[in-house]
Amino acid sequence: MNLNPKTDHLTPWQSGQPSPNPMGRRPKFVTTLKKMGYAKSEINEVILVMLAMTEKELIEIISRDDTNILELTICKALLLNAKRGSLNALEVLLNRSIGLPVRQTEVQLKHEEYTVTLNL
Repeated sequence: MNLNPKTDHLTPWQSGQPSPNPMGRRPKFVTTLKKMGYAKSEINEVILVMLAMTEKELIEIISRDDTNILELTICKALLLNAKRGSLNALEVLLNRSIGLPVRQTEVQLKHEEYTVTLNL
């Protein structure tokens, strides 16, 4: 990662000028889904339900006309990764809906005693 990128080509924004980014930062995907009526728990529920479906059921969802983009995206990702033999989509969806698995770390500490004497 370049810690000192070149900025010569950039022009600084002057106070009083219109904002160079009037719409602001794009909302995150989850935020967009919340605006569409999905709660975070509902998104996770959709993911978990689809993870339990068969390939045939996922294909049926893709072929329907009323499938929303969330369901369509999850179905296609699961099917594509299953055909490749990849666990990537499965891992990402499980981490998103359930959370990362608990990790255990073994720590070994060495205890040494020191005696300090001060001669004043």
